[in-house]
Amino acid sequence: MDVSQYLNVFMDECQEHLQSLNQSLLALEQDPDNMEILNQIFRAAHTLKGASATMGFNKMSNVTHAMEDVLSLLRQNELKVNAELINTLFEALDLLEVLAQGIAEGREEDIEIAGVLQNLQKFTTQEVTAKQDQSAERRRNLQLRYLPAEIERIKEAANEGLNLNHLHVYLQEECLLKGARAFMILRELEAHGEIVRTIPTAKELEDERFDTDFIVGILSKKPLEFLVRFLEKMLDVARVEGEVVGPDDLLVERRGGVAKATTDTSPPKATSTKALSNVSPTVRVDIRKLDDLMNLVGELVITRSRLEQLSSEQGDHALAETVEQLTRLTMDLRDQVLKTRMVPVDNVFSRFPRLVRDLARETGKEVQLQISGAETELDRTVIDEIVDPLVHIIRNSIDHGIEPPEVRTAAGKSLPGVVELKAYQAGNNVVIEVIDDGAGVNLEKVRARALERGIVTPEDLEDMDDEEVMNLIFLPGFSTSDQVTDISGRGVGMDVVKTQISNLGGVVEMTSEAGKGTKFTIRLPLTLAIIQTLIVQLGDEVFAIPSTLIDQTISVAKKDIKILRNREVTLYRGELIPLVRLQDYLGVDRAKNANLEELDVVVISTGERRIGFVVDTLVRQQDVVIKSLGSYLGNIPGIAGATILGDGKIALILDLRSVA
Repeated sequence: MDVSQYLNVFMDECQEHLQSLNQSLLALEQDPDNMEILNQIFRAAHTLKGASATMGFNKMSNVTHAMEDVLSLLRQNELKVNAELINTLFEALDLLEVLAQGIAEGREEDIEIAGVLQNLQKFTTQEVTAKQDQSAERRRNLQLRYLPAEIERIKEAANEGLNLNHLHVYLQEECLLKGARAFMILRELEAHGEIVRTIPTAKELEDERFDTDFIVGILSKKPLEFLVRFLEKMLDVARVEGEVVGPDDLLVERRGGVAKATTDTSPPKATSTKALSNVSPTVRVDIRKLDDLMNLVGELVITRSRLEQLSSEQGDHALAETVEQLTRLTMDLRDQVLKTRMVPVDNVFSRFPRLVRDLARETGKEVQLQISGAETELDRTVIDEIVDPLVHIIRNSIDHGIEPPEVRTAAGKSLPGVVELKAYQAGNNVVIEVIDDGAGVNLEKVRARALERGIVTPEDLEDMDDEEVMNLIFLPGFSTSDQVTDISGRGVGMDVVKTQISNLGGVVEMTSEAGKGTKFTIRLPLTLAIIQTLIVQLGDEVFAIPSTLIDQTISVAKKDIKILRNREVTLYRGELIPLVRLQDYLGVDRAKNANLEELDVVVISTGERRIGFVVDTLVRQQDVVIKSLGSYLGNIPGIAGATILGDGKIALILDLRSVA
């Protein structure tokens, strides 16, 4: 079978199951006796085993099968959860993630799994297996026992000419999907009679809590020989043993040696195969199809702007009403398409509890991760790109921020140290905060390291305030670590964070207080496809500035502009704001603001400080579709892309954060 066409679906489901295993194992480590969590882990491992076996990925199937053996012993109380077992399961999970990456790259066969299999098999010793076999043997020897209400139904069926048949079904040892095969057998049997009871129950069969055999009690008019032959022809069935049981030979189910009395005549829920099926209300869609749909909506937005322009020029009332209705429909369509691309940040946040656990063990620190706002939604494109920046920040929070236990205790701080990961929506932005209650940033160490690396001169340092010194951390190659480790101190990190966040149209800020901790704040646009901008004019040219970057727009009198260190500045509400003539930065001729007494200024927040850009005119706010300039023009500083306005003109979208 050619499985290549199903590979993308398999990889998506594989990542979901691996993420579920990560979360559930962390929860089991904190609550070892929680059987519900253990069942979740078993189901995820079992599903992954079946899917990988079906796809022919034998190494992943073998690892999950070994995990399943250990988990089965835990569920049967033959094993107890301890640190060694949890670490072994995490080791197996790490290998599964490596195998998943190997499958995506076509190199699964090159990955070694023997060591992990050996570690897992240590927990499935012969002695434990023998106990399991004895338990299974005792269960095989049990006869079907019925509730009084079920016995009444069996007697009624006998009067209707139906016989009660006990069918003992043995599956082949190599059957991979025992639960699914048992479900298929029960479903096929229902076409020939009424299933009264099974051993184990239908729920236990679904969860594969049985060896390779099970017993079915079925009321049927078909002869026993027919039912046996019918089952023996089914896939994965090794053999079938059957007998006809009379009503007088039935055993009543007992609890504690006393017959169980009941008046419930409803059929047992466990025997319903319908309960085993579940139809998902969601549909998987390739992200490229959503990208194509977003592009079409973008073109529709551009066409709508053109119609608005024509309507304004024509002055036709009926046309204006039609365009207004089209505008509402287009906005609704745009919002719905954007919503289909939005996914909760929990898809990213859920990876970090495991990261924090491993880093805490590696550094010998006690760290607790607190997550809030995980339901906040972001565009799928943005979600995919923020993982690495957040990993860098959390690594630094634990390595540089959180102190060792003895240091925290001596300083009167509580244990464990806390790292908070928060997300919330603010207007058209999503804000993500990473806060630790560690030692904070040592500004003197930052100053010393900056001088040592030649990043700044002593004269520069004298003119820098604490905030500017702190932001030296974001410069390429800057690190305060005294030695290189796997966690930090590799000369890369915070500059990568700033670059990646900037590429997403966002900003990152850092605040810190010595002895109390550090806070990183990341502001990201909800989507990268359609953004709200402020259209400004310089001479005959128009430009678009993303609203997410704009702190405020102000009007400045020409007489209030002063010169400080050869730069224009103005004082606004007690704050000194440097000014940049945008026409000088962009090289635009025929700008008019030089002759104006009142200047329009767009104040941009760079995350470190505010800069005012002088323009001729503030035209309007407008939603625009970002168009890439391509590889040839795509790396021009200060230019993020272009858009098409309603009159058909092209306007450059400005990214003014790179202006010093």
